[in-house]
Amino acid sequence: MKEEKKQQPEKKKKISSLEITELFLVKSGCDRTFMAEIVRDKTEDGKTINHGTVVVDEGKIWSAGETQDELGIYLDDICTMKLDLGLHEEPGISTVIAFNKFYHN
Repeated sequence: MKEEKKQQPEKKKKISSLEITELFLVKSGCDRTFMAEIVRDKTEDGKTINHGTVVVDEGKIWSAGETQDELGIYLDDICTMKLDLGLHEEPGISTVIAFNKFYHN
């Protein structure tokens, strides 16, 4: 008869207090570069979605895309519109949420 292997109880995994943030560069023109943060999530359908934020001058820009490349293009374009084309210079329609003004584009 073969000896049955005794099952040892699983050890509890220690959760690290280390938080990893993925960064990438956003370019506006050929001489301006900003650091952005990227977050990868999954939708209820299991589809991957990437969203990122970048701080430009006095504001924060947020966008989302299906791929990291698509997200990078969106953030590059929004930074250029903000810095060179006067995005948000006209008051337009905005909403205040948690003491921050959000423009409806």
